[in-house]
Amino acid sequence: MSPLDLRRLSLFLTLAASVAAAFWVRGEDDNSADAIAAPARVQERPTEPTAPQAPSLALDRLGRRMPADTAIDPFPAKSWYVPPPPPPPAPPPKPTVPPLPFQFVGKFEDAAGGKPVIYLAKGNESFAVSPGDKFDDVYRFEAVERGQMLIVYLPLAIKQRLPIGVPE
Repeated sequence: MSPLDLRRLSLFLTLAASVAAAFWVRGEDDNSADAIAAPARVQERPTEPTAPQAPSLALDRLGRRMPADTAIDPFPAKSWYVPPPPPPPAPPPKPTVPPLPFQFVGKFEDAAGGKPVIYLAKGNESFAVSPGDKFDDVYRFEAVERGQMLIVYLPLAIKQRLPIGVPE
């Protein structure tokens, strides 16, 4: 026998066994159907019509989310909101120059055309300065312009003016 014939034979036998099993099972159901009798119908007797009563509902229980004996929430609220980062701090204020603590005392000019000497007072201290001199550790005398003394505050390199009352 060829393999094709063997295959056809096995398929035919399988089909025949399936059909026989189906009839055998069907036959059992038919016999058991006779044993079950139809239930006898009970006649209903007429009764007085009464208003149907609605069952009482415990509506207060509907508002509760969980039983009172547990404190665990199985469905907690979750927020994915992330607050924005705080703004960067403001830059520090620009440094400012303190007001000049000096008072003009006097001025001396050499008749030969030398450098002028300006006399200044600060509390109990006095200073005699010429253009280009550094005094009080943080100031430098630059020049005299239009009746004002030009002084540079050295830590910030900012120029300040001190009136000396002598226009040039």
